[in-house]
Amino acid sequence: MSTPEVKGALGPENVLVERARIGDGTAFAALVIRHRDAIYTIARNMCATFRSCEEVLYEASLTAWRDLGSLPACARFETFLYRITIKIALAHRQRARRNRPWSLEMGGWAELERRTSKLNDLAGPLRAALECIDDGTRAAFVLRYVLQLPSEEVAVILQTSVRAVRRDVHRARLFLCSIIYRL
Repeated sequence: MSTPEVKGALGPENVLVERARIGDGTAFAALVIRHRDAIYTIARNMCATFRSCEEVLYEASLTAWRDLGSLPACARFETFLYRITIKIALAHRQRARRNRPWSLEMGGWAELERRTSKLNDLAGPLRAALECIDDGTRAAFVLRYVLQLPSEEVAVILQTSVRAVRRDVHRARLFLCSIIYRL
């Protein structure tokens, strides 16, 4: 069954969430398929390597399945999944920093460049510049400008204030603009 058929055949998202809560793996798979482009975009722009991106996606799916019972009835699955993906991506970034020093010259981006996505993929120089931004600011920028989520939803996902999201996004934009003007 193709993705459009899965979307139409299984029904609205709230029905899928309820079915997934009671253990319906097909319903959960349909939910993940609906949001796969967005979670890939988050992982792709938060991770330094393709391998790390794949690990984040795998771990996010497993965590979402395991923790689905903790999703409040009124909460959106999309926000729940994005929050999990961001948290796991940030944890991977922290582990990578602790385990080995990273350098853009080491070729981490070359692996990703060979496998670029047509959807919401940042250009090489901008992605390299994003590596220089602190993790929280980077997460806010990716969610707000790459995924084009409203600031209010980004604040919910990052568990912070709308003001903090706007501040971080503004800082990221200023930094990225300074990089662009130097090119």
